[in-house]
Amino acid sequence: MTQRERVFAAFNHKEYESVPAYVRIIENWESHKDYFHVESQEELFNKLGNTIRSFAPKSSDNKTDSLSADYQGQVTLDKSIWGIPTEFAGTHSDSIARPLGRAETIQDIENHKWPSGSTWDFTTINEKLKSENNLARLSPSWMPVFSRLTELFGMEKAMTDMYMNRPIIEAALSQIDNFYSDFFQNMLSKCGKNLDIFGLGDDFATNNGLMIDPEIWRELFKPLYAKYIGMAKEHGLFALMHSCGNITAVLPDLIDIGLDGWQTVQTHLPGQSAELIKREYGKHITFVGAIDSTNVLCKNDPESVRTHVKKQIDILARGGGYICAPDHIIQSDVPSENIEALYDECKKHRLR
Repeated sequence: MTQRERVFAAFNHKEYESVPAYVRIIENWESHKDYFHVESQEELFNKLGNTIRSFAPKSSDNKTDSLSADYQGQVTLDKSIWGIPTEFAGTHSDSIARPLGRAETIQDIENHKWPSGSTWDFTTINEKLKSENNLARLSPSWMPVFSRLTELFGMEKAMTDMYMNRPIIEAALSQIDNFYSDFFQNMLSKCGKNLDIFGLGDDFATNNGLMIDPEIWRELFKPLYAKYIGMAKEHGLFALMHSCGNITAVLPDLIDIGLDGWQTVQTHLPGQSAELIKREYGKHITFVGAIDSTNVLCKNDPESVRTHVKKQIDILARGGGYICAPDHIIQSDVPSENIEALYDECKKHRLR
């Protein structure tokens, strides 16, 4: 069985003795080179047993490999494609001047220089996808809607205007939707047959629940997620969404619109234990994550990490539907020994 087939089995809720592992981001990975005796990030990921590989295209307009200038310093421009200064991209502080921070009318929204989703070159990525014959192939997966709004408006203004100036929020969402619809249509028409997993990502929750009323979420955001997931389903892809925090208030909604997998799955949060989410949602969605990066990976010893991994696998992998991974990125304070313990135990542990 290839690594890709193991991932398919997890998404199809087929139980096997060992579960697939996902290595997404290891912050400052170079600091682990000597410990693992590797020379490249790809070599490290392979050594750890990674089963999913993410791909991203270049824009023919701005010559950057990053879709949004959010992650890993892949930025060659002063501003992201959304108009955010690159040193502030991915942040939401209201102390930073925002492109739409003073917007009050629909005309203000229309006057913003919005990026195009039609200018992306998928030729190179498609060749890479064709040549990947072992790992499951994931499309760009940080493609936010809510978080893009808060980045453009600032957190306070975006949240306030959802209630007090709904027309400009809807106008901005329409522009964001234009970008994603064009981008996804282009990507899927060019690469859909060589992809396995369609990625979305959006952070709209805190540790204790959604940042906004679930009804507002359903009115403004659910239709867009449904549209994009529907596009992926037309090409026979699994749909995976990254979303941090406690999202259980709307997890049934995401399942209802066809989401196959949820990534991060922070089971240490109140009301989101592994036992609870497996019991309530385990037949309907695949969990990707659940290894506690806040309280275990960065603080405990390797044996405690192994114990935690065993427990999570025993709960979440029963009946299939689990891919083992940290519940966020592996940050720079995680010891090499704990990274090894996580992925080695994932390889070795068998369901009891």
